[in-house]
Amino acid sequence: MEKTIQELKTIIRDLILEVGDLKERVTILEKGLPGDNGTIVEIIPSAPLEAESYENLGKIYNEGYHICHAAYGQIRHGECLFCVAFLEKE
Repeated sequence: MEKTIQELKTIIRDLILEVGDLKERVTILEKGLPGDNGTIVEIIPSAPLEAESYENLGKIYNEGYHICHAAYGQIRHGECLFCVAFLEKE
């Protein structure tokens, strides 16, 4: 039992370190990417594409499928709070 707890602690520690590394990478990507000639290329989100994506997800939800990360693509039986919350992020 003690060995299992120690193994879990090690796994959790490794995951925390990995999350930290991923956060650093995301920060770098959000600030910009190095271009071909060494200049920084800004990442500009495409608003029309994002709006269209939400519209498509809304259609999928209205057709009776989950759009949340927990059950994406599965048939819905009633309302899903996760899906609704995701759609309201818009």
